[in-house]
Amino acid sequence: MSSDGGLKELLDAATAHHRAKDRSAAEMYYRKAIGRHPHHPAAWFLLGMLYYETGRLRDGIEHVKRAVHLDPKNPIYQFNYGVLAAICGRPDEAIAAYTQAIRLNPDYPDAHLNLGVLLHERGDFAAARTSFLKTIKLRPNSAEAYYNLGTLLQDIEDLTGAREAYEAALRCEPGYFKAYNNLGVLSLLLSGKDGLKKAVAFYRQALTLRPDYSKARSNLLFALSYHVMCSPAQMLAEHRAWDEQYRVVRFAHARRGDPEKRLKVGYVSPDLRRHSVSYFFEPILKAHDRSQVEVYCYAEVSKPDEVTERLKGEANHWRSTVGLSDEAVARQIHEEGIDILIDLAGHTRKSRLAVFAYKPAPLQATYLGYFTTTGLEAMDYWITDEVVTPADTVERTTEEIWRLPRCCLGYQAPREAPSVVPRPAEGAVVFGSFNALSKMSDEAVVLWSTVLRAVPGSRLLLKTRALDRESMCAEVKARFAVHGIEAERLHLRGRTPDVAEHFASYGEVDIALDTIPRTGGTTTADALWMGVPVVSLAGPRFIERLSATMLTAVRLDDLIAADREDYVAKAVALARDNKRRAELRADLRKRMAGSELCDGRGLAAALEAAYREMWRKYVRRET
Repeated sequence: MSSDGGLKELLDAATAHHRAKDRSAAEMYYRKAIGRHPHHPAAWFLLGMLYYETGRLRDGIEHVKRAVHLDPKNPIYQFNYGVLAAICGRPDEAIAAYTQAIRLNPDYPDAHLNLGVLLHERGDFAAARTSFLKTIKLRPNSAEAYYNLGTLLQDIEDLTGAREAYEAALRCEPGYFKAYNNLGVLSLLLSGKDGLKKAVAFYRQALTLRPDYSKARSNLLFALSYHVMCSPAQMLAEHRAWDEQYRVVRFAHARRGDPEKRLKVGYVSPDLRRHSVSYFFEPILKAHDRSQVEVYCYAEVSKPDEVTERLKGEANHWRSTVGLSDEAVARQIHEEGIDILIDLAGHTRKSRLAVFAYKPAPLQATYLGYFTTTGLEAMDYWITDEVVTPADTVERTTEEIWRLPRCCLGYQAPREAPSVVPRPAEGAVVFGSFNALSKMSDEAVVLWSTVLRAVPGSRLLLKTRALDRESMCAEVKARFAVHGIEAERLHLRGRTPDVAEHFASYGEVDIALDTIPRTGGTTTADALWMGVPVVSLAGPRFIERLSATMLTAVRLDDLIAADREDYVAKAVALARDNKRRAELRADLRKRMAGSELCDGRGLAAALEAAYREMWRKYVRRET
């Protein structure tokens, strides 16, 4: 034995077993070392890291914390404590540990990088950027550092800078699949009418490099469904490919229970905040009959806002899922005994759809936040209505389509929406669309141009985020010029600073022209609330019929076109009917407020009836 009482021999034996992945033996030797030398930090640290590797995070962080206490000037101990603290959901401790590691070793690139990630998540963009740039200076070939810098620049809307950072990441590491995914996202924002094709190509490249990269797969599915880019059969096949990556062991459920009991209903969403989904979800949550349902909300919301607080106050139980694994969220749902679990996001950003693959609840359904099948075998139902998915729907699904006997949407206007103001009785007719520019297909440009040519002197107001950039404005003007529409007839406007001003812009519009093939959702409801009638073309799929179900709900079925010629004819006829437009402007908000579209209690009751029937069928073994 050496003069230190065998510490070196014990640690050597422990690390040898550790490297050989004989973790039981390694743990035994580390424990012996700690028993004989309780004030020596290395044994505590190494045992803590062993626990971390085997998933024993609580034991791991406590042992590493002990090492930090015994040797606070060791930057490696500080750094790894930061790693464990971040994983355990203790960002303040992690930031402090990374900061201390940097004080002890200013040229510690990993500490700068990890610190930057946490500062970014906290919203301290300037400090995060400094950390990423320092990492790049210390490690110029770090694809990860460039990638994280890109995500930061993307969040602060320096889109050109973000693209350059992602491209730099790929120069450092050509197989860095995450950068391809994010270049796909940027393509939709930066590349105009060709952006969609570029985005899909980038997503597919990311998946070629990493077939199990679920984020790229979901982004691909979103693009394909949102823009109606493939047949229903191919859409189903693409979505099933995502599901095949999540073939996990499912929770078991006994088919028994009181068919009339109070149901535990769980809603899972990343959008329980100021988001379009919340405009349609809040009326339901507020109106649920708590004698029939006990509501749990599972919120993937990292930056809560005032809407989050309102929703939180309406739920019986609120659970944050931020930082939890899919399995951990699924286990919590199962342990809380949820009867029916509802997905509100599908394959949209930050969704927790993978949770549903574990089948944590005996019944699972998708509703509201997506546009087609989820592709999950574990998803039982897709809740829609008879207008968006009629009996002869072309949709192909893994779920059973459950049609509500009324409009499946319930709208709540933002509190900041101003009163409706009348339009001038005389003067040029102003058409408008406030939809995302990515939804302005070539087909939409053709139809809108036809309408403008048929109504002399009319103008088109387009308002959307992408029009903040002059390059996009120039492209839009060029697309209409091909069809004989002069730039002077186009009023192009970017974002307005607040919600009230955005809604006030509808005061300048006489008729809203819906996008094609993807129709408006929130934008259609917003326009109607502001007294602006919407002309829409109802296609064969759910995503092409959202405006149709809302127009039906407010008894404006005559503005739903059956084909392209009908679309133009309806828009032109309404433009020439000053009297009807004035009547609609004066009456539409009142009509909408008294319709199914704003009947939160009626929609909640319809959903409760659907949940009850689903549950009865389940416990009676009819499904």
